[in-house]
Amino acid sequence: MSRLQYLLAALAAGALLAHVPARAAAPAACSWDRPGHDSFMGDVPSAVDRYKDIAPEVRERLKARMRAHDYDDIVEISRDRIAGNAGYEPEIRDMHFGQGRVCASVSRDRWSDEQRERALVYCEGTACVMVPTVCRNVSRIARVPGGGGGPVPPPGEGELPFDPPGAGAPTPVPEAVPPLTTLPPSLLTGVPAVPPGAFASPPVSFAPPSAGPPPPFMPAPPLFTLPPRVTEVPPPAVPEPSTFAMAAAGLALLAWLVRRASSSRRSL
Repeated sequence: MSRLQYLLAALAAGALLAHVPARAAAPAACSWDRPGHDSFMGDVPSAVDRYKDIAPEVRERLKARMRAHDYDDIVEISRDRIAGNAGYEPEIRDMHFGQGRVCASVSRDRWSDEQRERALVYCEGTACVMVPTVCRNVSRIARVPGGGGGPVPPPGEGELPFDPPGAGAPTPVPEAVPPLTTLPPSLLTGVPAVPPGAFASPPVSFAPPSAGPPPPFMPAPPLFTLPPRVTEVPPPAVPEPSTFAMAAAGLALLAWLVRRASSSRRSL
């Protein structure tokens, strides 16, 4: 290949690279005006690995505590402050959005004065990670040395809708059936004790509750009653005289018709 061909190939490659769009860098500042709109979709503890300024051993301790639901504080976020059992700076930074997008600075300028959101806080030394319960957008906040914002009520039922590691301490499952030792003594009355190793147990007799004699048996009333059975056959009915008259007239008419038909045949 000649030098001219090499030069043309280099120019073509440069033209192609000029049309390839550069990868968009993460924005330096974002607006967190609609919590829950662009929720973080990744693994909550793994998001801590994006904070390279935190020592690796500190990140591992934070991740282990988040997986164990061992949070330090529940804070209440408003437009101008973050209140919890400890004192915190109002700024939120390095917040995760959607699929791995991280904003260095986050503003809440469009929040109303009444808007409040809850979040869980995990701290190791001076490194504090916050996980809002409405969107699990992992972010960072800073403690105020020696400060305290007052206690915040614990989250109510349904306030932690997601179940990532770091969503709070799991609720213990109550026992479905209480142990036998906690049953009332009245339920165990009359049950004989069986010694260990016995294969045949004596018959169990339960004393009926104190009550009077059983009520007498009352048969249920029948659903319907049959009509009385007929034992005598009634005599046959006697025809009226008009019935005999009509029968005689019919027979006479029939005889006349037969005689007329016979005379007609003879005349032919």
